[in-house]
Formats: sequence, C-alpha cells, structure tokens
Amino acid sequence: MFQETELNLKKLGDFLRLARRRRGWRQEDAAERLSVGIDTVKRAEKGQKGVSIGCILNMLSLYQRMTAFQDVIDPSKDEVGISQQAERLPARETGRRYDTDF
Repeated sequence: MFQETELNLKKLGDFLRLARRRRGWRQEDAAERLSVGIDTVKRAEKGQKGVSIGCILNMLSLYQRMTAFQDVIDPSKDEVGISQQAERLPARETGRRYDTDF
C-alpha cells in the first residue's frame, strides 16, 4: 500500500472517531446504527485497511459528511483527468470549408 494511502486511512479513522465522540456515541452505538459489528467500527476508527468502502460511506452518511465525499467523486472536479483527456483529443481543423453546391 502507498505510504500516503496509509496516512490518509489513519486520518480518516481519526476523523470517524472524533465525529462519533462529538455526537456523544459509544462505539457500540455507532455499530448498532450502522448494523455492523463493533469490531468493524474499531477497525475503521483505527484506519485499518480491509473495512469495506460501503461501510466507510455509511459512516460518513451517519455523521452527515457525504457532501465532502461527493466532491471526491464529482467528475467535473477531476482537473488532471480532464487535462489529460484534452491533450489526447485530435486538433480540430479550422478554416477549411467544403463545397456544398452540388
């Protein structure tokens, strides 16, 4: 796994733990609301790999943070991808007119 990925998983876990605590919930409370086992909540809050993306998204939704994630998946905000796609497009010919008088 990339080192940056591991660091971001840790940050995500720290955020999930803080979000739960700010709401005054125990790990058991979050697990019950999410319909998952407490071990899943613990692993997510530790930033361990192996927690499903579906579970992470459910946690973000539970903590009302899906809007932040929606920015990540918005294709119009993929500036690098848009730029690289534009570079691969063929250049358009300009000034060339076709005779349409048959």
